[in-house]
Amino acid sequence: STPVSSIDLPTNVILYDGVCNFCNTWVDILLRVDMQQKFKFAPLQSSTGQKLLVQIGKEADDISSVVLVQPNGLYFDKSQCVLKVVEELGPGADILARAAQQIVPRGFRDDIYDMVADNRYNLMGKRDECRCSDPTYADRFLLD
Repeated sequence: STPVSSIDLPTNVILYDGVCNFCNTWVDILLRVDMQQKFKFAPLQSSTGQKLLVQIGKEADDISSVVLVQPNGLYFDKSQCVLKVVEELGPGADILARAAQQIVPRGFRDDIYDMVADNRYNLMGKRDECRCSDPTYADRFLLD
């Protein structure tokens, strides 16, 4: 995690590849299991996503990793993001996430993450537009 002092967010924001079917499936699952609505979402390709990327010190066009940006200015990417999101989902999930962090070295976790990320379009394809236009969850997406 890396602190960023100038971010003012009302909640945790997950930045994800908005045209990736694999990534959108992950977002769909989170929308269903995040009963406490701890997360909002923004595609990496959106103006909101690009602004947040720049604020945390990344390139505006960096779509190499899902990123969790927290209101306190910390952000997590790659495997740390995935595990932090799982941890935030509550009892049971947090035990699993912490165990994975302690047992599996971060470098190895990130290597696996990168392998999946590099092949995400091959795994499940691409879509023409972001799924964030779904009115059922419109309040969960930060759009321009």
